[in-house]
Amino acid sequence: MPLDRVYVWVGRHVSGEEAREVSSIVAAHGMMQVEDPASADLVLAIGDDRDILDAIQAVGDSDTPILGVSLGNSVSYLSSISLDELGSALEMLRRGEYELATHARLRGVVDGSTVVYAMNEIAVFPSRSATLMSYELLVDGDLVWMDRADGVLVATPLGSTAYALSAGGAVVLEGARVLEVVPVNSVDPSKRPLIVPDTSRIVIKNVSSRHPCEVVADGGKRVKVRREVTISRSERPIRIVKVSSRPSVRETLREKIAAEAADMPPSAKFVLKMLELKGPMSAREIAELTLLPERTVRYALSELLRRGLVRRSTSLRDARQVYYELAR
Repeated sequence: MPLDRVYVWVGRHVSGEEAREVSSIVAAHGMMQVEDPASADLVLAIGDDRDILDAIQAVGDSDTPILGVSLGNSVSYLSSISLDELGSALEMLRRGEYELATHARLRGVVDGSTVVYAMNEIAVFPSRSATLMSYELLVDGDLVWMDRADGVLVATPLGSTAYALSAGGAVVLEGARVLEVVPVNSVDPSKRPLIVPDTSRIVIKNVSSRHPCEVVADGGKRVKVRREVTISRSERPIRIVKVSSRPSVRETLREKIAAEAADMPPSAKFVLKMLELKGPMSAREIAELTLLPERTVRYALSELLRRGLVRRSTSLRDARQVYYELAR
């Protein structure tokens, strides 16, 4: 299919100069940059994995193919090229030399009105950590359980190796037509992860806690929830463009971690997985995302730095802000 009309999603840490460079490259290859993702043949998401997940949220239920472009010379889990390779990648796209990887997308409706989308998981948590919440879980109208826990999440097969795995969920092979429901630190040990058909309509209702609760999509978009959230698989999958034959970040990390994993602390493994899936983050952002104590996060990062698995970088906008990302 022709990919002539391009919508450019600019990430949080992309400079104005880099954004203009992308626009120039797009124009130089005879492509038209459009302002509405709904009218585009291709979405260029510039930034890290967090930015690409934000782009997926922004395009909503559209199945427009997304090409992730990382800054610098490194690639991430969702991006197959770097900014330096964008020109040659667009040439390959024009020649039809690319593949489309399709992934299930979750659709969540919060309190009957606000709609969120996710590639990995949709979770419900109290807005303040270390606080229990009560909820009821219904699948296709049937009450499965009532629970008190730190939270609950619904994950796709791809998302089963992200937050769901750290919360005790199972690894689900990509391509399996299922969704996974994972209670997070339930007070009832009988509440175990639940695998349901991906045609299921999952309702998390009667959500209550001492503090307001939030629906969190892919660790990014947050929406206050008062009563319930209904989660189902979207009819349209997410389509990620792949134009590079280089080893993926997961394959590269697998080799690097093999010699280290035997004696790596669990907290370090968890933080490494979050950096792989979410992209560069500050220590505070990691603590907020993982709900780990900041002291534990600092220890995990020191271990990962010592082993050469992550690196530290300074924000170009604020030299006082330090980010951590995967070492390449």
